[in-house]
Amino acid sequence: MTFRFKRALRAARLIGAMGAIGAATVGAASTAHAASFFDGFDGTGGAGPAWETATWHNGTPFGCGFAYSEVWKDAGNMVLNVNAGTGRCGEIRTQQSFTYGKFTTRLKASTFAGGNTSFFLYTGTAGTASHFEIDIELIKGGTVLHTNVWKGGVQNYKQFPIATGWQTLGFEWRENFVRWFTVNAQGGETTIRHQIVSVSTPMRLMLNHWRGDNSPDAIGFLGQWNGGGGQAQYHWVKVRWGE
Repeated sequence: MTFRFKRALRAARLIGAMGAIGAATVGAASTAHAASFFDGFDGTGGAGPAWETATWHNGTPFGCGFAYSEVWKDAGNMVLNVNAGTGRCGEIRTQQSFTYGKFTTRLKASTFAGGNTSFFLYTGTAGTASHFEIDIELIKGGTVLHTNVWKGGVQNYKQFPIATGWQTLGFEWRENFVRWFTVNAQGGETTIRHQIVSVSTPMRLMLNHWRGDNSPDAIGFLGQWNGGGGQAQYHWVKVRWGE
């Protein structure tokens, strides 16, 4: 994310599971350095044991609070819902942390104005030297791909136009670079961005779907929220070390 509210919202995002503290810290309790992870989101119910589901409100610029009620599986997809009526939305994060690898998802972002569909890695206390993050965020009605890497609380972002609908996106995180890419129907990758950067701190993989609260910073980043809501869907999530 690109605006000054980023630090506050990332800190608030992780407060719930860590207790009522002033800033959030996500540790690396279970680090996967050479392991793989896959979830096809089959079955029913909530996110499942591989994930922690958020149950808190981050405050401004978020216009909704994360809740179990907005996270469920449907027809082989993970659904993270923004409920415009109740002011609730969905977020999950892996129980384990990762160091390096290729992180890929097949997703369908929401298209209502003022929303955010995300796939990202995160650790640390936002806005401090412990803050590390690698982002894919689909904003502006799902038409803008926001890519970002945070190192020691300092961000480096670029944005790109992108089509709406089902698509396969990911990023490759290595010792000295991060590469964002799309994947076509034949499995071929097209690099969107290649950023030279050295990040080695383990991070947890997170998915969330939320909408802005129409504060000036939220509007600047996400656009004006006009009362819409709906689903972001994730067909699968894959992490591979050796690819």
